[in-house]
Amino acid sequence: MSAEKRPVPEALLHDLWRRQHFDTGALRTPGDRPVTVRAPGCPNTDAGPDFCQAHVRVGGQAWRGDVEIHRASSGWFDHDHHRDARYNAVALHVTLYADGWTGGLVREDGSPLPELVLAPHLTDPLRELLHEFRTRPNDDRALLCAPRWAEVPEALRADWVEKMAEERLEAKKQRLVDRYFAAPDVEALLQERLFAGLGYAKNDDAMGDLARRVPQALARRLAATDRRDLEALLLGLAGLIPDPSDLPEADRATADYASSLAERFERLRNEHAALAAPMEPARWQFFRLRPANFPPLRIAQAAALLAPGGVLHQDPLGQLLDAVHSEKPARALRALLEATAPTNFWKTHFRLEKATKERDPSVGRRRRDTLITNAVVPVLLLCAEQRGDDRLAAAVRALLRDLPGGSDRVTRRFRALGMRPENALEAQGQHQLYRTRCREARCLECRIGQHVLES
Repeated sequence: MSAEKRPVPEALLHDLWRRQHFDTGALRTPGDRPVTVRAPGCPNTDAGPDFCQAHVRVGGQAWRGDVEIHRASSGWFDHDHHRDARYNAVALHVTLYADGWTGGLVREDGSPLPELVLAPHLTDPLRELLHEFRTRPNDDRALLCAPRWAEVPEALRADWVEKMAEERLEAKKQRLVDRYFAAPDVEALLQERLFAGLGYAKNDDAMGDLARRVPQALARRLAATDRRDLEALLLGLAGLIPDPSDLPEADRATADYASSLAERFERLRNEHAALAAPMEPARWQFFRLRPANFPPLRIAQAAALLAPGGVLHQDPLGQLLDAVHSEKPARALRALLEATAPTNFWKTHFRLEKATKERDPSVGRRRRDTLITNAVVPVLLLCAEQRGDDRLAAAVRALLRDLPGGSDRVTRRFRALGMRPENALEAQGQHQLYRTRCREARCLECRIGQHVLES
């Protein structure tokens, strides 16, 4: 595979420059002028050059200004920086590799722009890592440091994964903190996260949107009187109740059920004018999903969480707190999330168009464990922070150590290296490590990567 088809992530280039992780003793421009870096500058998170307030010396002249970084010199022109006056303050263009444009860059005001090519100044281990990254197939799931993984002390790997787990938990909690200050309603946040967790990766955004459209008080009232009204509310707001013309192959019972939901939803819309508009059906993904993950069934399971006996029906936060402080918190929380679809219809249906063989429509244990990890835990950590409750925070971490690590595309990458997650906390650490470091080749921001590159 060519290098162009697998470009080096720019995040790695930014780390290289910020950390000055190269031989800085003999830097020269393509025109053979010496370059000295007094200060690499500060990363710019807004529009404009990549680093601000840098201090460099080029050919005896001191520059204080910005630094722009690309994989190759052509990036300066590809991004139209030569036509953008904001880039006239760029003091140095840094590129990983030279190309036909190297040494010929100009600013918008027509002035020549000094350049620095990093590749000749990299350490051998880093050269090897970059070569490995650029030449491996896109479907290769091994980590970049896999060939030298065994050289990293086990204690260092374990400590770093634990730190990654804490970083991931903090990030999940912080996302809820930001939402909480905008609208301080913990029960609404819990509903949103549980719905999203039922949606899996392909439908988590759509399920979260649906949760925000569902008025909790109305949903609970409908659930207490007629659960089919509750299903009609959720499926109607989701835009997934089919039109009779879409049911040419449906059996009589299926068509009657779908028609009943449509009539009930129309009545609810007439009675409750403040209801949100239904979602566009195109928001929902069915392609390459197992039928058990089809949105209509998952929405029916979400309705069960709002029905009597479901965790969202009455005092959900109190129920969660009682469970996490119980003698066996994992078992207690799984019981709260054991949502069987609220009507028998879903024993023989994954969607509203046709029937299937009968099977158990309840949420499986593995999915409930995922809901605990991705929905319940962040909400409880939010509560612990708002209350200053260290005991609750400790109980949440103990809960994660009591849940199995599970197996997915990320943890299998580490399992291939002999690092199987012993519990859900370790699995969270592996996910954070892969998603924030490994996937973007941010080895310089990883203690494991640093050990590999510096040993």
